[in-house]
Amino acid sequence: MSQSCALLRRAIPALLAPLVLIALAVQAWGAGIELPQEDVNHPVSIRAGEAAHWKQGSYDVYVLRGDVEIRQGETVARAPEGVLWLDRAEPYTGRSSKVIAYLEGPRNSVRVDFGRGGDPHALTGSKSQTLVDRTWLGWFYTQSGIELSVPVPAEDPNVKPAIFERGLEARDPARFGVQPAQLIRQEELAAPVGQAVAPQGRRVRFVPRSGGRWNLNSAADPNTNERITTGTSGVQILIDGLDQLGSVSIETDRFVVWSANTGLTNPAGQQMDLNDGPLELYLEGNIVFRQGDRVIYADRLFYNVRQESGIVLEAEMLTPVPQFQGLLRIKADVLQQVNRQQFQAYNAALTSSRLGVPRYWLQSQNVNVIDMQSQAIDPVTGLPAVNPANGQPAVEHRMLATARDNYIYLFETPVFYWPTISTDLTSPTYYFENIRVKSDQVFGQQLLIDWDLYQLLGIQNAPENSKWSLSTDYLSQRGFALGTNYRYDNENLFGVPGAYRGFFDAWGLKDDGTDNLGRDRRVIEPETTWRGRALANHRQFLPNDFQLTAEFGVISDRNFLEQYYELEWDTLKDQDTGFELKQYLDNASWSIAADVRLNAFFTQTQGARLDHFTMGQSLLFDRLTWYEHSSVGYADMQVASTPTNPVDLAKFQLLPWEVQGGGLKAFSRQEIDLPVELGALKVVPYLLGEAAYWGSDINQQELSRVYGQGGVRASLPMWTADPNVQSELFNLNGLAHKVTFEAEYFFAQASQNLDQLPLYDAIDDDSTEAFRRRMLFNTFGLTFGDQIPKQFDARYFALRQALQSNVASPSAEIADDLTEVRLGIKQRWQTKRGLPGQERIVDWIVLDVDAVLFPQADRDNFGENLGLVDYDFQWHVGDRLTFLSDGFFDIFDQGLRQVTVGALLSRPEAGNLYIGLRSTEGPISSNVLAASTSYRMSEKWIATAGTSIDFSQAGNLGQNLAFTRVGESFLIKVGMSFDASRDNFSVNFGLEPRFLPSSRLGRVGGVQIPPAGALGLE
Repeated sequence: MSQSCALLRRAIPALLAPLVLIALAVQAWGAGIELPQEDVNHPVSIRAGEAAHWKQGSYDVYVLRGDVEIRQGETVARAPEGVLWLDRAEPYTGRSSKVIAYLEGPRNSVRVDFGRGGDPHALTGSKSQTLVDRTWLGWFYTQSGIELSVPVPAEDPNVKPAIFERGLEARDPARFGVQPAQLIRQEELAAPVGQAVAPQGRRVRFVPRSGGRWNLNSAADPNTNERITTGTSGVQILIDGLDQLGSVSIETDRFVVWSANTGLTNPAGQQMDLNDGPLELYLEGNIVFRQGDRVIYADRLFYNVRQESGIVLEAEMLTPVPQFQGLLRIKADVLQQVNRQQFQAYNAALTSSRLGVPRYWLQSQNVNVIDMQSQAIDPVTGLPAVNPANGQPAVEHRMLATARDNYIYLFETPVFYWPTISTDLTSPTYYFENIRVKSDQVFGQQLLIDWDLYQLLGIQNAPENSKWSLSTDYLSQRGFALGTNYRYDNENLFGVPGAYRGFFDAWGLKDDGTDNLGRDRRVIEPETTWRGRALANHRQFLPNDFQLTAEFGVISDRNFLEQYYELEWDTLKDQDTGFELKQYLDNASWSIAADVRLNAFFTQTQGARLDHFTMGQSLLFDRLTWYEHSSVGYADMQVASTPTNPVDLAKFQLLPWEVQGGGLKAFSRQEIDLPVELGALKVVPYLLGEAAYWGSDINQQELSRVYGQGGVRASLPMWTADPNVQSELFNLNGLAHKVTFEAEYFFAQASQNLDQLPLYDAIDDDSTEAFRRRMLFNTFGLTFGDQIPKQFDARYFALRQALQSNVASPSAEIADDLTEVRLGIKQRWQTKRGLPGQERIVDWIVLDVDAVLFPQADRDNFGENLGLVDYDFQWHVGDRLTFLSDGFFDIFDQGLRQVTVGALLSRPEAGNLYIGLRSTEGPISSNVLAASTSYRMSEKWIATAGTSIDFSQAGNLGQNLAFTRVGESFLIKVGMSFDASRDNFSVNFGLEPRFLPSSRLGRVGGVQIPPAGALGLE
């Protein structure tokens, strides 16, 4: 339902587009311009001797000199100099690229040849083949690309050339009633010397439909002082030169124009002055309105230009809409523009299907839209904003829409009805945001509905860029649940300048079931019956480079997130409560922060602190570089409470660094570098030192620590290239080998041991700490009172990884005696791939290797001189096939040794395949084979599958298999999955409209299945 309702949100502006477009088109009558109407299938080719280039809004502007030539099909325009505005269309949008050309030169030096067919705009009996003049302004449209052959453009000039200003003047749409450039035969040219540049604007022409003849009658009405002009036997109205619309074509069998008696005397050759009396337009019979990708079919149309009101009967339209690939199909019995601000559509239906009778559509009996306009305000200055395109005051639009008697039809049968939809079209939703139906053995049968609270409460003037939803969920094995989510992203909160964004999310229920968390935790009685969480985050950018960050997180019990929000539990940061106010001062910053623990079942530190950072400060005439981090505050560690359910209690023991206590915490860590370049070798000797104080150590005693570290870092880049390396088998076109050797030696001493301090600054998330508590029993088979062996203690792993070598280390407690020699080599083998002249440099092979030597192995690396060895290998054999491998090795007894090898095969729009094997030895032993594939078996069927099998003790881990049918209007998925850890088997059914796909069902080879109708009739 949420997908179908969202159709209306994006369709309403397009639904009312015919009247808006016709209003703009009719109001554009009044000025002449000559435009080459070339076949859009021909590319536009541009050549010149000199070029300057810059950006102007969405246009690329080129000032060209020296034999300027523009060619499209048989049309060729030549001039000594000119200005071009290029608007390149995005690929696969169906939109044409546009070139606006202004050419000028001495007398008769601008020449436009239209080829054997002559000028398609000429309205006389014999079409002219050549235009010769001093100036010319024209539009080119193409769907075959723009070919630009000019020298490398110069930098954006500080002062724009005079020809650019003259081109802007010629393009000025406000210059009505001026003399158009004349299309005449070459032998008739007689332009006087010194003739001014002919300013040019827009042009409206009446021509017979399909090249035939027409019956035209124009007469004055003495009673009303109006002129009534009628035409039959088919007419085509061409409007060119509209910056907003491009070129517009309106075809009809019959028309009537009411105009001022002095305005329109000959529609086939004269122009009309809109400032002289009223103007009304009536079209009837097989009306076809074309503008860009938009095509409108209608039976009758009436528009009053002066009153800005009109009506279209029996309208059908194919139109693009924002943020949607393809075209939207809309039908309405009546489209009416009541006035400039109000539009109505009656019995309106919309779909993306191109079938005569679509498989589904959304239908509304009446749609009413009110455009509320107001002066736009510049958020930076607080003053009225100005439109940079025309210098006029900018206007903000709020489109308030109301739709009544709304039905959703599936296979010509109404399946859903809602009486009224009322929304703000700038950020609309329609009651339902999401509806999901699920079934599994953990939660049972599930119906999950998200509602738009703005709609339910009737709030139309909602804050801009905000969403507020209500969740009403039913889980058969758990109970009913309620939740709400509010998100915002805006400027100037309470009048304070600056952007801000954030969210609030709350969800809870009265849980009548038991938790299933996998393996030995499949039946856990919740610690509380009423369960849920509330989470909020807010970030605001304030004046003077201040930043305010605040967060709030409260959870009912220790297992709630792992059961109901497993992805957040595994991947996101801890849900804390606190704030931070920070100011950035160039390469320095200072902040004040405070935290409080609200969830007693997690170990967290509460307190307040003041921090100051300086990064990369130059000293002594750039000879030295200084870094520092200083902090002072109060830190109070609160350890996790003991579980009350027996399953968790049986395997719960606090980690060694989890100790209740608190007090003053202050430290300052400084580093001085002396960069030296010895040819290609870069050497950086450095000294790092710290003085720190804790009011409470692991024994609730005061502790002071002095830490010092000295060392030298070095790097040496090298490369070689051989363009003669060629191989069709390995897709090689030349080969370059780039290598960077890296090394660091340091010696560190600390006055206190690492294990004397609690981890006030945690290095693991709550989820990882919960897992580590169970490792004592599950992995090592130990009992209460024992501790995890030191070599598997997270603190010592962080120490060996040299976390303390960073001035901005996230944990001040990690520091101890240590001596290391760190070695690394970064390698890239690169080649060129692509079409001739369009080659790009790509990485063919990537191999990075790092290792650490420990001179004092017994103290620092459990008796082994070598450790922390890792590598990363990627071999891009071609653009579709890649071999991957990575590994990590600790050499000491039972140290972690892990290797992954795999291959990725990708064929865009056809499918992809990954197969990998990960072997892990150490405290945990496993050999996991993982494979996944997505394959488009035919135009109508997609298969997806995945499996994970551990050839060690764990055995089968899980599988999934699904088939998706690609219908003309729907993606239908049937699949099954098995989670061995939870012993949970499920069968899934999904139905997703192709109109607004959510990217879940229809993605093959990394490419999304296009919406229905995007590629025409399927």
